[in-house]
Amino acid sequence: MTYYLFNRSSFMRIITVRLRWGFVLAGALLAAFTADAQHKLCNPSATQEAQKVYSALWDVYQKQTLSATVANVDWNIKEAENVHEWTGKWPVMNVFDFINFHNSKDVNPKGWLDYSDITQVEAWWKAGGLVGCMWHWNVLANNGKDLTCTPGTEPGQTSFDVSKIDDISSKEYKQIVKDIDQIAKYLGKMQDAGIPVIWRPLHEAAGNIYEFEGGKAWFWWGCGGAETYKKLWRLMYHRLVDEHKLNNLIWVWTSQVADSTWYPGDEYVDVVGRDNYKALQYPLMKEYKTLSERYPGKIVALAECGNGDEVAMSPWSKIWQRGSRWCWFMPWYDYSYNAGQSEEHKFAGKDWWTDAFGSGTVLDRDAFKALLGKTYKYVLVKDDQVL
Repeated sequence: MTYYLFNRSSFMRIITVRLRWGFVLAGALLAAFTADAQHKLCNPSATQEAQKVYSALWDVYQKQTLSATVANVDWNIKEAENVHEWTGKWPVMNVFDFINFHNSKDVNPKGWLDYSDITQVEAWWKAGGLVGCMWHWNVLANNGKDLTCTPGTEPGQTSFDVSKIDDISSKEYKQIVKDIDQIAKYLGKMQDAGIPVIWRPLHEAAGNIYEFEGGKAWFWWGCGGAETYKKLWRLMYHRLVDEHKLNNLIWVWTSQVADSTWYPGDEYVDVVGRDNYKALQYPLMKEYKTLSERYPGKIVALAECGNGDEVAMSPWSKIWQRGSRWCWFMPWYDYSYNAGQSEEHKFAGKDWWTDAFGSGTVLDRDAFKALLGKTYKYVLVKDDQVL
């Protein structure tokens, strides 16, 4: 059975079309209707669940904003629980991080967590929330024992040479493929459970290269420059989509605003994200405007935000009033607060979240669940047969 997803306004125009005039007219009508229905994901084989979520994101975009939290380091909903304790509301999205996959019990019998157990992820999705995943991609440090994603020559940093991606016989290329294949297993479990994933890998690749003279990449995946980075992104895309048949992913590329040469291409990206820890209302509006104009066919999201070392993030109500229309925002986690070592949340505490939900512009999980339930489907039929 073939389904065609429509937003709410399209659904009001037509529920079921019965075509009795031949397949030429059917094709013409289908082309017109589907063009109006939704923006397309970069993966033409995307699952119905992923398509439905993406359509809902477009339905919300520039009208309201989704709330999001990130796991406290890796595989939990601790920050979401903080928000619920402070406000009585759950954020829409919880983002999990594969940072510790080397210590997952299915990889390392001595590991302290288990990424292969998606019970918590599945519970979040079934409760009406969106699932996001990111990956601080750790590799072996120069000292031969620690793991890190920070490039450099110090013992605790890594000299991993991403430029070896062109040499399929190199140890670097083999490590890249091996690690991607491992992450594919976890994402595949989510696909099997019917869970679409907001997938944001290889983030902040350009680091602060464009901010000042002497700026550099913060992570090893950006150390080879823009062209090498794009090769890595495309390798990951094809490995996950073509090799592992993962069609449940909505691909988010993180921009540093001035790094357009690092953009992997429309055919590999669904959402353009921005990470900003100097999240003041006027600069955020300028960045939102720049990115939304540069990538007009893509959703733009505030993928990470929070107080900076010397700058307190503007209240969300003021950010919105200034004209920022990010699809979602996600303050970072505070490990010390979650460990009971600090009374104040470093990045976004009770007052900030109370203002956000009180602004009338931010959706919580229950509101999004209701919205997603209103993303209707209809079927084209001819002579009572589904086309």
